[in-house]
Amino acid sequence: MDDASAPASPLTALGFDAAEEAVYRALLRRSPTTVAGLAAAVRRSREDVATAVRRFEAVGLADVHGETVVAAPPDQALRRVIDDEGRRLREGQEQLDALRRMLPSLAAEHMVAGEPRGEAVGIEVVEHDRIVEVVQSLTARASGELLWIRPDQWRIPEGHAVDAWVADLLRSGRRSRVIYPARALEEAPEAVRRRAELGENVRLLADVPGRLAVLGDVAIVREDLAGGSGAVLVLRQPALVDLARALFEELWQRALAVPGLEGEGGRSMARELLIERLARGAKDEQIARELGLSLRTVRRRVAEILDELGASSRFQAGVEAVRRGWI
Repeated sequence: MDDASAPASPLTALGFDAAEEAVYRALLRRSPTTVAGLAAAVRRSREDVATAVRRFEAVGLADVHGETVVAAPPDQALRRVIDDEGRRLREGQEQLDALRRMLPSLAAEHMVAGEPRGEAVGIEVVEHDRIVEVVQSLTARASGELLWIRPDQWRIPEGHAVDAWVADLLRSGRRSRVIYPARALEEAPEAVRRRAELGENVRLLADVPGRLAVLGDVAIVREDLAGGSGAVLVLRQPALVDLARALFEELWQRALAVPGLEGEGGRSMARELLIERLARGAKDEQIARELGLSLRTVRRRVAEILDELGASSRFQAGVEAVRRGWI
């Protein structure tokens, strides 16, 4: 029922145009009615109105019984449609965010495959179920410091086996540095604490771009940087390994040091990250997204901080936190 001359409709966000809105409003005023009655009321063809009615029925805005069309209560029906559309948009945004995180990997593949072609780049593709074997082999042969970016090691099955192996390396005197996302202090504080207690140098970022390990002259990345069960890329080309190491060092400089994780240390650092964002005026939604927390958790934590600081506003809380040397 597209009509180039019709003005924009608020229902456009739900996929309906202005002409369909006119049909819907007429249905609300005349329910129950018929397609013919609606067509006469809005001065549109019976075919156009029948198409609109079928769309209303598909999303629960109307019920059709033979020739009779009945409008569903709009406060319930539209709320359900709006909720469904909001859920779809959120899922779409999550997919876009995942795609954005994949861009570096896709760009690298494009560069490797692009012309002009020269010698083959040293990249080995390994199935994810062999990652423990690969890490053990590479770290046993490599010398020097181990570098890790670990977004969710505590969630994946092979993560525990890699942790145990690295713990043995740390006990033997190997140096290791690791960057975790801030949500690690919420989801797996014990896993972070164990590595720190073994002597690993730990820092935190609000979020990390994906999994990465630099083990001597070899780097390991996920084919899908966001994670999952995709293949693992073992990079042996010196230039690519140097780029991976440079990425780690850049993130390391931006990350926050974790002075101690004993007792309440994990929660204290999580609070410090939240207060720092309060001080620069970040909204609850932004804080939740950056720290990997639920919106409810952020709002509860903010309320607790305001109460602890005796502040009546977020701005006052930021000022008071700075005055007390919290950040």
